[in-house]
Parts: sequence; C-alpha cells; structure tokens
Amino acid sequence: MVNPLKRLIQSRRGRHSGKFDRKLLKKNDIHLLILDERWNGLFKDTDKTVEILECEKKIRELLKREASLTSELKELNHRKKVCMDTIIKLTSDVFDKNDEQAKEKMHSCEKEIKYINKRVKEIEEELEISPDKLKDANLELLEHTVNTVYFKMRRNQKRYKQLEKLIEETSQKLKEYTEEMEALCQDDTDVYSYFHDLLGGEELEKLDKEYFGESFTALRHDKSADR
Repeated sequence: MVNPLKRLIQSRRGRHSGKFDRKLLKKNDIHLLILDERWNGLFKDTDKTVEILECEKKIRELLKREASLTSELKELNHRKKVCMDTIIKLTSDVFDKNDEQAKEKMHSCEKEIKYINKRVKEIEEELEISPDKLKDANLELLEHTVNTVYFKMRRNQKRYKQLEKLIEETSQKLKEYTEEMEALCQDDTDVYSYFHDLLGGEELEKLDKEYFGESFTALRHDKSADR
C-alpha cells in the first residue's frame, strides 16, 4: 500500500506551490488530531498558525454541537415516551368517558409528539452529516499541520546536514591547526635548546628582551597555560 503522506509530498513537489490535495487522504481513517497527544506535542517548539488555530476552533465547535444534539435527541426521546405513556393512560377517559380535560391533555401530548418527531428528524439529519464535517475539518487541519510542521522539519533536516558538514570541515581544520602548532612548538623548542646550550640561558634571555620584549621561556609558558 502506498504511504498516503509520501503521495502527498510527491504531489506537492510536482506542483511546487500547489495546495494540499485532501483527496489523497480522503479514504484514510485519520483520527481527530486535536485529541492526539503526539499531534499537540508537535507544537512545543513551533507556534500554531492562524489557520491551525481556526481549524482547532472549528473542530471543537463541531464536537460541541454534536454532543449537544446527541443530548437533545436523548431528551426528546424521553419526552416522547412520557407523552405516549400519558396518551395511553388517557385513552379510557377520552373515549369511554368523553372527558374534555383528558381530551385537551391528549391533544397537547399529540401536538408535542408532532413537534418532537419534526425536531428528531432535523437532529438525525444533522448528526448524519456531522462525521463528514469533522473529517473535512480534520483533513484541513492536517493540511496546515503538514505545511507548517512537517516541511519545517524537512528544512531543519537540510540545515542539519549543512551543519554536520561544517562541523566535519571545522574539526579537520582544527586537527590541522593543532598539528601545525605542535610542530612549530617542537621546532622552536629544538632551536631554543640549541642556542641555550651554545650561548647560555642568561645571554639568550637578554637577547630575547632586547629584540622581542619577552623571553622565550615566558612566551612558551603562556602558550602552555592557554592550552
């Protein structure tokens, strides 16, 4: 099976500046992102865009609406049952005793049942399309997430490789500089040792201070301290 995200990236790459094609993921069961801890974790170091915040709000409102409709539907079904039970209890008074008060109450219950049936139909129709609305909003959120987070990660990966190369080059340069410094230090030590034995330490120190302002031994000590 082809990875849907891979297809998405290939499609995007082909279009360069094209929009995210949600049809590629339409058939996939993408869980609600806002309820996913890992999705929320993507934004620890990345700010959510206005589009992402708007999609989040839209999904939360759809979920809230769905919960409200479900609760209302449950309450309506309960009210309908109460009305039907009442009508059954009133049947004898209405038809056998011709009780006007019972007739009025039965009529009221029938009227309410008619309203309930109408409202239940409206709610069921809205609840029927609610999953598709949530899916579309979720795919829109995925679109903005991919554009914001995933492609940022890919750009970061490119920079990571650049830095890795720079570190490798710098490490090589540092190694070369260190080897050169150690070679110079050894050469200088050999030269100083020769003239120290030839002229004597005291005379050599006078020569250093006169022409260089400091003795070679002091300079070498400073370099050793720096290292």
